[in-house]
Amino acid sequence: MDGGGSTNQETKADISLREDNIMGAHDCTVFKIGRYKSAKAAYKSAVDDAEDQYGWDAYNGTISTSDGFVIRTDSPRYGTKKFWKFYDDKITGTKFGKWNCVEIKGAILKRIKKEYGYKGKRGIKAFYFWGLAAS
Repeated sequence: MDGGGSTNQETKADISLREDNIMGAHDCTVFKIGRYKSAKAAYKSAVDDAEDQYGWDAYNGTISTSDGFVIRTDSPRYGTKKFWKFYDDKITGTKFGKWNCVEIKGAILKRIKKEYGYKGKRGIKAFYFWGLAAS
């Protein structure tokens, strides 16, 4: 009886240890372009898309595992070397924390609109979200 009991305990411990190794977080990004009135609307759309595609699991590895977002007004222009350094510096926090967001504007937005088939259309906004996704 003693040998069987300790084997069960060890098995439970091993399973817990493996689950801890599997569960974690990874950096993740989402780009949204369209007729969004605000970053909040783009974020909601991104979360809805993630839940539709990956389900409502709290560890699905998508933006839906985040706790909202923060608009970064202190970021360098999107797409530059300085921006990507800024991006790396701002991936902090916890897997269920807030993500970062920048609105893409100016010449870069114009180029992206053309790339996505929105050239010449008004009211189109683009947002870039990044953060840690629970997985």
